[in-house]
Amino acid sequence: MSATPAMTPQQKELTDTKSSGLAAYRRLAVGKASTLYFIAYEAAQLIFGNLPGLLGFASRALVYPGLLKSCGRRPALGRGVLVRIPRQISLGSGVLIDDGASLDVRGDDASITIKDRVSIGRLSTIAAKHGHITLGDGCNIGSYCRIATQSRVDIGESVLIGAYCYVGPGNHTGGGEDSPLIEQPMEIRGGVSIGAHAWLGARVTVMDGVKIGAHAVVGAHSFVKEDVPDYAVVVGTPAKVVGSRKPAATQAHHGEAE
Repeated sequence: MSATPAMTPQQKELTDTKSSGLAAYRRLAVGKASTLYFIAYEAAQLIFGNLPGLLGFASRALVYPGLLKSCGRRPALGRGVLVRIPRQISLGSGVLIDDGASLDVRGDDASITIKDRVSIGRLSTIAAKHGHITLGDGCNIGSYCRIATQSRVDIGESVLIGAYCYVGPGNHTGGGEDSPLIEQPMEIRGGVSIGAHAWLGARVTVMDGVKIGAHAVVGAHSFVKEDVPDYAVVVGTPAKVVGSRKPAATQAHHGEAE
């Protein structure tokens, strides 16, 4: 094994023993924020982050908005919610984030925007790595999901995402046998867009570059690597169209026009 193994750029930055662990942690936790802000962030996590019961919810609703870029009325943040670089995170009103979920921003140019009355399930991760994620009004993200991007993820109003889904993964570009996969750059295909009122069943994977139309349904365990039309029902690995949810009157009208 070589003295310096192949690693991702993030690994190289965060595991470099030549720099201080405190500096690495601070960059990861709050980015370029001031020392005073860093102290306030640490105090909030230490004192209130895992406080149980009503007192915990109430105290986090009072304290955490002061760390964020913006926050609407009555946020409900569960125990152990992890918030990284909170000054680049915006929450709407009535947002519910269950225990152990993560809002993870990486990079000064990244952001997470969560609109009104969004629900994020237990131990789910929303990760914007030099990219931007927007969750529209009324979205419901199940438990143990991962929504991650290095470009964009835009999820429309009232989208339902079942447990264990993965939205936004990409592929390494490939650089021959002499280039370790772990060090190869990611292939960026423009992010993911999911239209309003769509439904993703449990354990669905949606690859980077895919657009899922409004009112579409993606069956459980499907692997989506191509665009899905509005109202379509798709299932399988890879996902294929097997039906439509379009109202019968609309379908008949389209058939007459053809």
